[in-house]
Amino acid sequence: MSLQTTGLAPVNDKGDKLFYTDTGPVPDSTDYKTLFLFHGSAFTGHTFHRLIPMAAANNLRLVIVNRRDYPGSTKYTDEELQSLKEGKQEFLEAVGRETLTFLSWYVKNHDIPKLSADRKLGGIVVLGWSLGAATPLAMLAYPETIPKELYDSVEPYLKQAVLYDPPLLAFGYDQPPELYNPFTDPDLKTPEEVFANFGVWVSSYYNHPDLSTRSPKGLDDRKRGPRFTVETMTPEDMEVCFSAESAQRMEFPMFVRASFAFVDSICAEACLNRALWDEKCAQTVFPNLEIVHQVCTASPWYTAWAYFENLRLLEEHKAAGHKVRHIRFIEIPGANHFVHWDDPKAFMDAILEGL
Repeated sequence: MSLQTTGLAPVNDKGDKLFYTDTGPVPDSTDYKTLFLFHGSAFTGHTFHRLIPMAAANNLRLVIVNRRDYPGSTKYTDEELQSLKEGKQEFLEAVGRETLTFLSWYVKNHDIPKLSADRKLGGIVVLGWSLGAATPLAMLAYPETIPKELYDSVEPYLKQAVLYDPPLLAFGYDQPPELYNPFTDPDLKTPEEVFANFGVWVSSYYNHPDLSTRSPKGLDDRKRGPRFTVETMTPEDMEVCFSAESAQRMEFPMFVRASFAFVDSICAEACLNRALWDEKCAQTVFPNLEIVHQVCTASPWYTAWAYFENLRLLEEHKAAGHKVRHIRFIEIPGANHFVHWDDPKAFMDAILEGL
């Protein structure tokens, strides 16, 4: 009998909630891991549903979340959206606090195994796909805004944060000007055209000449690859996997602006300077947390560049003797940005490798 349920969980004292799908406790297991999955831009948590049949057999409980403003979850107010578009720090502060509140509610209201003393059994893993990688990063970036009671309720459970194929935008990294930018493509005259192009571009399979160069010359920056995931999705799939309304309200207004104010300010500070590379944060905010960066080798160059930059910065900080967070990189060969949909077994194997 299936234990799968759906529900709403509170994230603040204003009544805002997140919609989730939960595969339920693993039968006859007292040491399963609970994996919380947060989707990226435009594509919803439903894209992860192909993983559900494999969860229990791998001693995993999956909690698939729709982020704020996506179907089932509370929409942002106009004031909150304005804060996002202006790149105000308070927006990501709230994301971090609300994510921890959600996790705290979950461990208090569900029978989730704590992390074992050797950190091998039980516990929770928080995964952010694509731009959704900002979700786990935000939990680490602003400790001064997290109440001690909230922190203490999650800390005994939190094992790992997984950055699943994140783009450079999630970290605030500069983009090489010579490479194709789908958000400023002069052939796309309207925001609607940019939006229509996005699904094809982001889900294409690319043939990068040589990722080992860590340079633009090693990247395939075509406007689209020879095949792409969205062409295999039925209208019924798109109905539940894609939310044009949510993306148009949230992410796309900041993508198509030339200034990229969101990326230049709060992402750069929170995700780059504090969450990963700030020594004090690394040593005091979930200091034993493992960070795994999953790399899909056939994804758009945006994600490959984030990979290059995280490799470079980690090497530089380690060489300088800085006590920053360690990142473990796991490549998924031949995978595109939607490997969890196109090849869920390969994605599950990558998850298990990281654990």
